[in-house]
Amino acid sequence: MHLKTIIFVLGVAAGITIGFVSSFATEMIVAVLVLAAVQTSIVFVSKYWRRESHVKDMRLSLFTILFCVGVVLGAVRTQFVEEKIPYACESSCVFDATIISFPETKDAYQVFTVRPVEAERVTYDVQIRAPLYPRFKIGETVSVQGKSLLPSVIMPHNGEKSFDYISYLHTKNIGSEMMFPSIEVVDSEAHSVQEYLGRWKEDLIMRLGLYVSSPASALSSGMLFGDSSMSKELIQTFRTSGLSHIVVLSGFNIAIVITSILFVFMFLPLVMRIALASFFVIMFVMMVGGEASVMRATAMAFIGLLATLLGRAYVARQALIISFLAIILYEPQALRADASLHLSFLATAGIVYASAPLEKILQKYMKNKYMLSLFTTTLAAYFATLPYVMYTFGTVSLYALIANVLVLPLIPITMLLSFIVVCMSYMSETLSLGFGFVDTLVSNIILFVARIVEALPFSSSSFSISFTGMCVMYLGVSLLVIYLHNKKNETIETTTEGYLTDIIKY
Repeated sequence: MHLKTIIFVLGVAAGITIGFVSSFATEMIVAVLVLAAVQTSIVFVSKYWRRESHVKDMRLSLFTILFCVGVVLGAVRTQFVEEKIPYACESSCVFDATIISFPETKDAYQVFTVRPVEAERVTYDVQIRAPLYPRFKIGETVSVQGKSLLPSVIMPHNGEKSFDYISYLHTKNIGSEMMFPSIEVVDSEAHSVQEYLGRWKEDLIMRLGLYVSSPASALSSGMLFGDSSMSKELIQTFRTSGLSHIVVLSGFNIAIVITSILFVFMFLPLVMRIALASFFVIMFVMMVGGEASVMRATAMAFIGLLATLLGRAYVARQALIISFLAIILYEPQALRADASLHLSFLATAGIVYASAPLEKILQKYMKNKYMLSLFTTTLAAYFATLPYVMYTFGTVSLYALIANVLVLPLIPITMLLSFIVVCMSYMSETLSLGFGFVDTLVSNIILFVARIVEALPFSSSSFSISFTGMCVMYLGVSLLVIYLHNKKNETIETTTEGYLTDIIKY
C-alpha cells in the first residue's frame, strides 16, 4: 500500500510540474489518459484469464495506472490555480490596504504584509519594510503611499545562478515590496478571527519578552511562536552553525499544543479530548500563520489523532506522504518553489525512513538509548537535506551534526519553559520571573553553542552542486537506505503512543 501511495504522489507531482512548465500540458494529459486506458484494459484481461504468469505484469500495470491518474490529477489541479499579478507601480502610488501578517522587528525596521483593499484586478499581497516606529498591528487598515516594486533577486553560489526568490514569495502570496513608504492608519480595529489571534500572538510575545532577557527572548519566541524578530547577526549565526531550523515553527509546536490539551482534559472522554486538541491546533495554526513545516506537521498530527480515535496503528511513512499530497494539492506552487516545505519534508523523510536502520547499526557503539536516538535522528535529517541545501543555497555547515547533538536536548526544555512563562504571566509575576530566569539561562546556552560553532574554522563552506548532482546524491542515499532496510529487515512504524514525540516534533 505504501509503495502505491508513493507512486500516486509522484504522479501528482509530475502532473503539477507539467501543468506549470509545459505549453503542451493538454496533449500530455491526453497521452497519459490513453496509456492509463491501455493499462486498465491489460489489468481486466489479466484478471479475467487468472494466469499466474501475469501477476507481475498486472502489478506493473496497476502502478502505471496509479501514476497516470496522479499525473492527470496534478495537471488538472494547476488549471484551477488563480492567476495573480503583482501590485506594482514604479512611480509613487496611493492605496488602502489591510495588514495581514504580524509585524516582525528586524535590526532597524519592521516587516509586514498588506493586502490592497480595492484592487481592480486579482493581485498578490505587498511586503512592506517600515521604520521601527510607530509600531503597526495585524488587522489595521492603512493608507500607503510609495513605490511598489518587484522583489530583488537573491544570488547564491557566488552569482553563478539565482535562487527563485520571486516564486518563493509567490507561495506566500507576496508579489511586490515597498521600502519605507508613507503609512497612515485609517482603522485600527481587528475584523476577523485570524486578526484577533494575530494580536493575541503579539501580546504573548510581548509577555515573553518581559520576563526573558534579550536576545534569549527572540530565540524563545522564535521557537514557540515562529517569530523571526532577530538581528541579522544572530540569524547568520544560526545559519552558519546549522541550527537555523530551531528558530522556525515546526512539529514540536504542534506536539506541545496536542499533548497539553490531552493532559489538561484527561478527565474527558477520548473523543472530546481529540476534538478539543484538533480545535486548538487549528486556532494555533491560524494565529502563527501556517508555514509549510507547520502545515505538514499539522496534517500528520491530524492523521495521528484519527488513528488514536480509531485505535489503529499510526504509520509515519504513510502519514508523511499523505500530508505532502494534501499540501501540494492545496497549494501547487509550493511543490516547485517553497524551500521551507522541501526542507521540512526531506528532513522528516530522512527521520522516518533512515532512523531505524541507522539506530540498529550504531547501537553497537552507543549504549545510551537517548543519545543513540538523538544522534541517529540528527544524522538522518542532516544527510536527507544536505544535497538540497548544497544545490539551493550553495553552502555546507561542517559542524552542524555536532551543534545539533549539543543543542537539540535543550530545545524541548526551552520551549516548555517559554510556554510556562507565558502561562504564568497571567497568574503570578514572581513565578514568571523565576521561570523566565531559567528560560534565559537555557536559551543563552544554545546561543553560546551556536556562536562557538560559528567561530570554528571552515564552519560554513561554499560548495554548490548541479541539479543532476543533487539527483545522483539522492539516488545514492535512497539505495543505501534500501540496502540497510533489507539487511536489517526493519519496518518503520510508530504506534499511536509514540508518534507525537518521535515524528511530528521535527
